[in-house]
Amino acid sequence: MPPGTWYSDRSVILLTEEFMSVKAAETKEAVVEEFRRHTILRAARHVIARRGLAGASMQAIADEAGIAKGTLYLYFRDRDRLVDDAANRIFEELLARVHAALDGEHPLRESLRALVRTNLEFFDANQEFLRVLLETREPEHVHCGRRRRRPLYARYLELLSGHLAAAVKRGEMKPLDPSRVALFLAEGMRAILKLRLERRDRSTAEDVEWIVEMMVSGIGARKRT
Repeated sequence: MPPGTWYSDRSVILLTEEFMSVKAAETKEAVVEEFRRHTILRAARHVIARRGLAGASMQAIADEAGIAKGTLYLYFRDRDRLVDDAANRIFEELLARVHAALDGEHPLRESLRALVRTNLEFFDANQEFLRVLLETREPEHVHCGRRRRRPLYARYLELLSGHLAAAVKRGEMKPLDPSRVALFLAEGMRAILKLRLERRDRSTAEDVEWIVEMMVSGIGARKRT
């Protein structure tokens, strides 16, 4: 064995162990950091839902999260950034659920039902927080073109469009522009969700079936006789 070979191998082992230890520490630190961010964002969501945007001070959010007010500024520059991130996080959660609902190939009516039910049930579960967002961040004068330029909404439309394009290929949907149908469906559901804030004359199940029937009757391919 050439001189120094054992030393080199041993050095490699020690360096590898040290590297793995550092990476493990970094991973642990990243997990802790993400957990803290998640805790703060959840706290902000709860405070905004209860008190509205005006009552959601940094102190109130810190108290809800069980941390010092100064700790918030280690993660968020100011309250506006914190509110924006809380809004983005909830829509990321919705996007993940919609993706799961549309996973796999299912008949058009079935997949639309899963899509609409997912949206309505998610909205119901987070109603007060989303009410504040719609009233303060999504007033009536905000044009849908502005919403379409937002990354999360663009991803949502892209997901719907891809699913509808697949339905066209399977012959389950008329040869309509999937991107336009996706926008029509998304904006239509948004209108129904806002209506549900004003009155609840229909159950969630009734609204789901009504939206699905409207869509399938309009875009579904006619069965050949």
